[in-house]
Amino acid sequence: MDEHVYEQLLRAVDVCHATGSLKAERDAAYAYCEQFQQTPNCVSYAFYLLQQRGHASHHRHFALHVVENYIRVHWKNCSADETVQYRSTLLNIVASHVAADEPSFIKEKLVKVLADIAKRQFPQRWPDLLEQLLSLWSMGPIQAEIVMLLFRSIAEDCVSSSFNSTIPPIRRKDILQGLNACFPTLFPLVYQQLEMQYAQLQSPSADHKTANAVILAALQMMKEFLDWMPVNTPASPDTNFIAVASLLLQSPALQHSIRIAAAECLEVYFSRTFGKDHLALVVATTQTCWSALAQISVADVNDSDDLNLHLHVNRVLVSWGTHQLELLVAELPASHDVLLPFVELLLRFFQHPSLTVTEAQVIVWLNLLKQKKVVSSLLVPHNVLPALWRTSMDKYFKLHSPDRDDAHPVSALEFDDNDAYVAFYSNFRGRLYGILRLLLQLQPGVGLQLLYERLQYVLSAHARGTDALDEHGHCTDSSTAHLYHEGLVALIDCIMKSLPESALNEASHLATLSATVEALLAYETPDPWLLFRHCLALSLFAKYYMRAPGLYPRVFERLFGLIVFAQPGETILTTMDPTTMNVRRRALASLISICHASPSHVLPFLPILCNQVIGLFPVVLDSESVLLYEMLVLVSNSLPTADERTLFIGQITAEPLASWTSPAMTALVASPSSLVAAMTAKDDALVFGLVKVLTTLYGIARRIVHGESVHPFASVWPVLLPNLLSLLRTLQTLPVEQHTLFAASDNSDVRGVLCMSQEEVVQALVGKEQVPALQPDLLKYARWAKNVRDIGYHLVGCALSLPSFYALVDIPSLASMLDQAVLVHMETMEHRHWKSFLASVWLPFVKGCPETHLAPLLEPRLQRVLLHLSSRLAPVWAGSPSPTAHLPMLIGLDMQATTIDTVQNAVVLEVVRHTVDLIEALVDAKTVVDVDSDHPKHIMMEKDRVRRDFVLASPALTHALTSLLLGVLMWRDTLSARRSAILLDRLVSLLFGRLDLGGLLGKDVFTAALTALLAHFYDVDDGLKWELVNLLRNIYCRLTLGLLPVDECKGIDPVNQPRKRDEDINPWPRQLLLGLATVETGHVVELEAALRQQPSLKAQKNLMKEFLETPFLAYRDAPHTFKAIDDLPEALVLPTKAKEAHDQHDDGVGLLFQR
Repeated sequence: MDEHVYEQLLRAVDVCHATGSLKAERDAAYAYCEQFQQTPNCVSYAFYLLQQRGHASHHRHFALHVVENYIRVHWKNCSADETVQYRSTLLNIVASHVAADEPSFIKEKLVKVLADIAKRQFPQRWPDLLEQLLSLWSMGPIQAEIVMLLFRSIAEDCVSSSFNSTIPPIRRKDILQGLNACFPTLFPLVYQQLEMQYAQLQSPSADHKTANAVILAALQMMKEFLDWMPVNTPASPDTNFIAVASLLLQSPALQHSIRIAAAECLEVYFSRTFGKDHLALVVATTQTCWSALAQISVADVNDSDDLNLHLHVNRVLVSWGTHQLELLVAELPASHDVLLPFVELLLRFFQHPSLTVTEAQVIVWLNLLKQKKVVSSLLVPHNVLPALWRTSMDKYFKLHSPDRDDAHPVSALEFDDNDAYVAFYSNFRGRLYGILRLLLQLQPGVGLQLLYERLQYVLSAHARGTDALDEHGHCTDSSTAHLYHEGLVALIDCIMKSLPESALNEASHLATLSATVEALLAYETPDPWLLFRHCLALSLFAKYYMRAPGLYPRVFERLFGLIVFAQPGETILTTMDPTTMNVRRRALASLISICHASPSHVLPFLPILCNQVIGLFPVVLDSESVLLYEMLVLVSNSLPTADERTLFIGQITAEPLASWTSPAMTALVASPSSLVAAMTAKDDALVFGLVKVLTTLYGIARRIVHGESVHPFASVWPVLLPNLLSLLRTLQTLPVEQHTLFAASDNSDVRGVLCMSQEEVVQALVGKEQVPALQPDLLKYARWAKNVRDIGYHLVGCALSLPSFYALVDIPSLASMLDQAVLVHMETMEHRHWKSFLASVWLPFVKGCPETHLAPLLEPRLQRVLLHLSSRLAPVWAGSPSPTAHLPMLIGLDMQATTIDTVQNAVVLEVVRHTVDLIEALVDAKTVVDVDSDHPKHIMMEKDRVRRDFVLASPALTHALTSLLLGVLMWRDTLSARRSAILLDRLVSLLFGRLDLGGLLGKDVFTAALTALLAHFYDVDDGLKWELVNLLRNIYCRLTLGLLPVDECKGIDPVNQPRKRDEDINPWPRQLLLGLATVETGHVVELEAALRQQPSLKAQKNLMKEFLETPFLAYRDAPHTFKAIDDLPEALVLPTKAKEAHDQHDDGVGLLFQR
């Protein structure tokens, strides 16, 4: 060894860690250290350093890093003698060169290096690992701690079945079997060590730091073992680790880290599957655990450590409730003494001030409330339901933000600020909704009474805002009164939506509802924040109004009065405050909601509504008048005859149609030049009147509900469509003629018709960034163009979705309409328009096109759109910028370059996601049925099946669809990629018998799935990865092996399915697997045999995943990976059970914990 090099290395490490060293010095030191690690004898220097006394911790840590890196890079090239020497040296360092006060990061690094060797050699090439480690164990507590940490580290990566595992599957199994053989010897020693160190903690004069460290290491090791060892081993009489963990968890004098580790052990253990064979074991361990948890107080949460402990204790309860509840419920009433303490503990933690604790329990309470035996024998007799009602309703109010002065201290521990609290709360309230829904099924009268009581409290105690008021003295979103009213309305929404229909037949329930509505109608306030909630609350009782129709006039009178609400100094001719507009819109929406809930009950009041609407037209805004039309249409749907409905629709559409077909409007929409000319002339009445007319007509059309008779809007389409198609053609042509319409130096505001609106930009940024407007007048035209295009698309889509429309127009005319107005100039359409184009026109067209029109009308146009999308998205798949013509024109807004990039990426993302929507509608359209039941179903209607079969019968359409899906599959958006994988899997299941598609499915799709899986190999969220694995499994099983899923094996033994003929076998998937790194023919043969023997989808997916792990590891480039870990050729031979059972522990073990 060169002393000069050694000293130089120490100085370099010092410089790297010195806070005062210059950047140039640190860079040089880093470079020297990296260069040193490339030298062939670097490991000798590292071992020498580690065996010398007096070196600083950072020197020792670097030396361990050198050893770790050397092992990972050079292990394959080391001789057998060298490997033995390296591990012996490391064991010697643990035995003789580790101080009692060694920093934890040094111990962890030492454990990591030893674990790296064990993962490569144990047990075949390191058969005496246990004996060597036990000899270390006997040297002292620090060595015992390191040994247990080593076992933990070895088990951690082997037990994990995630994709991030760095050990090949066969190696993992060998290691786990080797560890399993160690249990009989190891566990008594661990138990003895726990007992000894626990006794040390009881002695005031003992070394508590070492004792705590050893106990923590033992618990962490056991946690990794508890997930897979035999379930009876941890609870055996001589080494009852479950009793030990329960004792440690309940001991308040112990460190929080130890108690949390004990809770984690119990959580893992109770997540196991026991089965009836181990029922007595479950009962015994559960009772031990419950008696310990009963000693833990949840009253005081002083700091984050207390909260963290309670969170982990709660996880024990949730784990038990999720995995063991069903087993014990089946044994009622015999299991009463086990379930009652569980329910009491669960309720105690449900009432915990932590919202996180409460949320975690919801799934367990939902299960409990669905079990009739549990409700009748436990929840009702022991008064659990009243506490559950009270806590659920209390926490339904959003009053616990850490920014509030009266917030519970726990809230500040859980949430950084109000934004984090609000983000959490929306999901949290939705979970409480589920509990309240089930409680209402059990006790509807109790729910209605509690709602009434809380409404009385809120309307009396918080009738006005008292804090966080605005300059007008009104509430803001953080005012206490507003929070109470918001929570009350959310609670009303939950109660009324969940209330069983049968509950509305009882007089007592109707009386409570009557009192509740009367209290609402009696409430008055000028505060717009509270009025907004008031309007919403009135609409939520629509189900009750059907039983008390006399309330309709009073409710309508209140809401009509609020439609014209204005604060002092405001009129429709001036700019209104946003809070004013919110009240007016909410009042309108509430009226529409009530009429939509039961138009037949409102029908007797239609004349009154018409008179009110006529009187309101002069004093409401254009957008509000549209909503008034919609309300009338909803009620008119209940008119008794088709003639009456048609007559009514004709009457209310007469005026807007007259405006729409006027000569001025016809000239306006005729061409881009006439449109630009009108805007330049500031003819705002005509230009912006167009928006009101179209919005009115669309509002009327979309609210019509028709049966089998003639559609009431049928007579309107022939009058409406000519100018509508001219308008769409004009909008589509604008980008083509922009250089003619606008000179290069033209800075007029009319250019806004070509620009992206401020609202679209904000939507693209998901509201996370405010974009100030620099040219409001220009953006006014941008907003106009966006709104007009959207409404135009909506109207066309509305027509194409109606079966009656296809009877009005012949196929050639329909084809001409689509070609000349809708599909014209697609190549110049910006990406941002395709969201509305696909969602509003093509989805309704695809779903509404009659079977007779599929071939002559839908197919050629669909193929044209799909081919255009493939061309449009080709640069996206390649990672290249989109053409400038496809990107939005961003003018008049104050935007940074990074914001512009975000907006451009967002519009591309929308095109991709809506393309997937279109493909899904074509090949896997589903309709939700039984929506109001507990188990709604997604089924394919016969019409959707016919359309799917037609589309897939066309080779051109099938190739176009698949090509798009393959591009999505390998793109960066994992949500779209996952949906693409699901749709491709569906295509494989439908088309696997088509030999003409063998290359497409067996080669192209299989290759893309492999490529995508490799690209996402490191992802933590494995949802996409499992879909890709399933896609690969499906292709291989169906195309290459001829295996059908179990549910498709009608009259066939799934394990003995007939083999495919050689000429029917698709060879591509097998060849592609054989082309992967490290894969040999024998491996594929073994995979195929296993796939045949295990027909379940879950087993086959696991087989495919484990098969791919090994070759994929070879493709990983990162130097810190375990790609050097190989399967060992030696067969695994373990000692006999008789030898394992030899008693290794002292007779007195366990007396301390058993006392």
